[in-house]
Amino acid sequence: MAAKTSFSCGVSLDVTAATALQSRLQKALKKSSTIELKVDAVEKADTAGLQLLLALAREVGDVGGRLIWKKPSKVLIDAACLLGIDQELGLS
Repeated sequence: MAAKTSFSCGVSLDVTAATALQSRLQKALKKSSTIELKVDAVEKADTAGLQLLLALAREVGDVGGRLIWKKPSKVLIDAACLLGIDQELGLS
């Protein structure tokens, strides 16, 4: 298993991208339990996208891994704060 897998979330972290994103995240998790999420380009984030990240964070935690946030965008941080999951995601 790789020491770390880097993963770009792209511009949209919303319901339209959730299914494809979930598939890509699961593949990344199979490579490593430590995932670096590049989220600096996120311009749109909704509940579906954040639920996906929350599920990933929990799954990574369950296997003893960790998420590394690479330059989280203000949009992402604000959306996580609005939903009250910023601390659980490690974004606060």
